[in-house]
Amino acid sequence: MKIKFTNFSKEFKILKKDLLKKFNYLGNKGEYILGDELFKFEKKIEKFLKVKHVIGVGNWTEGTIMLLKALSYKTNDEIITVSNSFVATCGAIVYSGQKPVLVDIENDLNIDPKLIEKKITKRTRAIMPVHLSGIPANLNLIKNICKKYKLDLIEDAAHAFGTKYYNQYLGTIGRVGVFSLHPRKSFHVLGDGGLIVTNDTKLYNKIILLRNHGLKNRNESVIWGTNSRLDNLQAGFGNIMLKKINKWNKIQLNFAIHYNNSLKDVVETPVCNLKISNPSFHQYIIKTKFRNALQEYLKKNGIDTAIHYPVPIHRQKAFKNQFGTVKLPKTDYYSKRILSLPINPHLKKIEIDFVIKKIKAFYNTL
Repeated sequence: MKIKFTNFSKEFKILKKDLLKKFNYLGNKGEYILGDELFKFEKKIEKFLKVKHVIGVGNWTEGTIMLLKALSYKTNDEIITVSNSFVATCGAIVYSGQKPVLVDIENDLNIDPKLIEKKITKRTRAIMPVHLSGIPANLNLIKNICKKYKLDLIEDAAHAFGTKYYNQYLGTIGRVGVFSLHPRKSFHVLGDGGLIVTNDTKLYNKIILLRNHGLKNRNESVIWGTNSRLDNLQAGFGNIMLKKINKWNKIQLNFAIHYNNSLKDVVETPVCNLKISNPSFHQYIIKTKFRNALQEYLKKNGIDTAIHYPVPIHRQKAFKNQFGTVKLPKTDYYSKRILSLPINPHLKKIEIDFVIKKIKAFYNTL
């Protein structure tokens, strides 16, 4: 049996009829940039997430860069975040002229709130937790810290569309949240894309200008902006995906629960509290000291896996050249043990069972 980590071709076959219909509709309409389809998409997301404002942008990174500009942070102002993430988390901060201040993680692979206050200085402006794999960071504690020190809470919700935390959607709990619509995400389009969501109308109005050259109309620019608009066609595809996301997230959550119940005695399974959240499980990450050997064994048995992320940001050359060495013992420890198993809504239970069977077979050989 061959089990792919992602299966875009299978998903395309499932959605092909609707996608082609949308493509023909928008092609015949001839409306590709900032059209009705995008505005409809943004309004649907507002309703879905129960948030005042949604802005479709080119991708997560550009969205975050525009957001930091809209927040008027100064050069070398500090934003507290984690190293256990894709490099864009810190890359957008540095590109915008701010400094990422890294905090170690808890066993759930998210930021450890108990370590945050030690890193706060007079230059700290925001805390940006990453909801890794759609598992929420401890926002109750983080919100209290933000309130105490008058800091912005920016949610890196790239992995977490549709996940609730105490009945409120991730991305809507802080001052602002940023989602990725990259094809690898659970909720995605067929290319690059992103969403900025906020209840702050002033912030929304600034970002709306920034994403389109600062133009208040076709010929008048009121501030310097950039070009980071979610294409109308991608928004159309997003409108199709939005109809599926609750069902697909539920399938992934059920797969994750099945993995947990079946593997808890042989590996460390993801840490999350299902009483307060319904993680989207964009990734399903186990931990094992036999990571490399297990990954190779699964590969030989036709099972694709991945590592999110093998080189933490503080170990990247780009970071070390600018900011030097940072000690994050748990981040380093887990980076050598984490392994992402196949999980997507287009898998079948028999395939999940095959992965479980082979993992148990590997441990029987030790």
